[in-house]
Amino acid sequence: MNKPVSTDRLVEAVWNGRPPKTAAEQIQTCVWRLRRSFVRGGAKDGLIATTMSGYALHLPEDWVDTGVFDRQVSEAKVARSNGDNTTAISVFREALHLFRGPVLAEIDSALVQAAAVMWAERRLTVLEECIELELASGRTTELVTELTTLVHENPLRERLRCQLMLALTGDGRRAEALATYREGRSAMVAQLGLEPGPKLQEVQRTILAGKSTALVAAPPLQPAQLPAGVTDFVGRTSHVAEVLRLLSVDGRGGVRICALLGRCGAGKTALAVHVAHRLRSRFPDGQLYADLGGSYLLSADLGEVLSGFLRAMGYSDSWIPVDLCGRAAMYRSVLAERRMLIVLDDVADAAQAQQLLPGGPDSAVLLTGHTTLTDLPGATPVEVGVLSQDEATDLFTRIVGADRCHAEPGPRNQIIRATGYLPLPIRSAAARLAARSYLSLAQFADRLRDPERRLDELAHGGLDVRDSLALTVRRLPDEARSLWWKLSLLQGLDFPAEVAAIVGDVAPPLAEKLLDSLVDRRLVDVVGVDSTGMLRYRLDDLFGLYARTRAHEELPEPARARVLSRTAEYWAESTAIQRDERE
Repeated sequence: MNKPVSTDRLVEAVWNGRPPKTAAEQIQTCVWRLRRSFVRGGAKDGLIATTMSGYALHLPEDWVDTGVFDRQVSEAKVARSNGDNTTAISVFREALHLFRGPVLAEIDSALVQAAAVMWAERRLTVLEECIELELASGRTTELVTELTTLVHENPLRERLRCQLMLALTGDGRRAEALATYREGRSAMVAQLGLEPGPKLQEVQRTILAGKSTALVAAPPLQPAQLPAGVTDFVGRTSHVAEVLRLLSVDGRGGVRICALLGRCGAGKTALAVHVAHRLRSRFPDGQLYADLGGSYLLSADLGEVLSGFLRAMGYSDSWIPVDLCGRAAMYRSVLAERRMLIVLDDVADAAQAQQLLPGGPDSAVLLTGHTTLTDLPGATPVEVGVLSQDEATDLFTRIVGADRCHAEPGPRNQIIRATGYLPLPIRSAAARLAARSYLSLAQFADRLRDPERRLDELAHGGLDVRDSLALTVRRLPDEARSLWWKLSLLQGLDFPAEVAAIVGDVAPPLAEKLLDSLVDRRLVDVVGVDSTGMLRYRLDDLFGLYARTRAHEELPEPARARVLSRTAEYWAESTAIQRDERE
């Protein structure tokens, strides 16, 4: 439905590998007759469209039983997740009543029967879920007959056999329940050579022991998914206070959302986890955490993230809808009346985060990302910049050791300046020194003075500035990435947008758009406004080193030479104009 089906596939479905010579013409005639019948029945023309390879049936989902079934099953699962078992059972049964016998039983085509088997399995799975709720609600006597028939038709289906045993026991027929187990075990051993599964054996042991077999819905779990906090976390006092304030206010006007934004290596994740642990007591229903992989080419699958969140809150896979919209609806419903903290790390964009927002005002969301997320409704941005001199020194000293740092304060400060006061390169440099007790701080500072070596020295295990930058840059559009490489050849000079246009060989409006993209990703800084009112931009020294390395790898020498010559001409012209104006 709503997808093209080739004529060859229709022929295979109808004649099962033995088509007549006129098969294609017969399909065409059948389609013509169907179209005429639809119109006579009051439907508008165009329900069956002709495509390049065949035909497509265009219908709203609610016009077809399969679409109605999927929608009702999702609605039932949402009701179940909200604890409304009565509504869930009613909607499940309404969906199951759409089956009026074996699916497509009159067509023996292998292609059609494969679809029929799939739908028969879906029906049984949903029926098992419905019966589980009915048993939990105390409906045992009226289910015995239905389950007896189902087990007879599906003797190897263990979940149905478990349910029949539970229904019989609830109806006071313990001996028959145990006989049902023995019959099932005999069938499984004879046909499969296997003993019954652990769930079926557990039900048998429970009945033998005379214990209660009442089914009770599992209580919701209180997930605590936050990663471990950083033990040597330093500074960020004002940031911590701001986030605590934003996420602690009354949320009756809507869910509270705080977005920690900053450049690569600024320590956004460490800050988010640190604050989240401080907030745990204010969100007693639990904390959820997910890395959305916004820095990677393929970010996290939202369906899997939602499924993981729902499992963490106590819902088994059989309770979770198969489609993304259904999972998102269930997730919002589950969180509607809970006080939970959701931490979403490395968010790619607002659209990605939107699907994971809770459904009620009592929860809060803490995001981190490289890009501006101001288009996410209700999100308050908090910019995470570099550390102060004191904070950077404190972090470096904690890792390297106070004795070594106090013995060489000058080299210590030189190293910290070379890291750009960013937590990631500070940790990288400090970890490298901590692993090399024989290396003096002065020797390491000398290594960092060489631009050709600096990035090599600021890499230790998983602490690598280049790897982090590579992930960020990989998601850039090609034009923005090329411009960034070319701008790095300016060696740290600040520049207006018209220089970016000259360097990138693009029109000024496009240059401004590309610069906005680079600024949004914190790869280029806005450093002020010149005397003509134009914004001035500049690349961070450390990021510029990486970009120049990539420029030499990716851009041919003539292209690099052209960037330098054209900028030199621009600066010369600008200097001459300014001199003439002064004179």
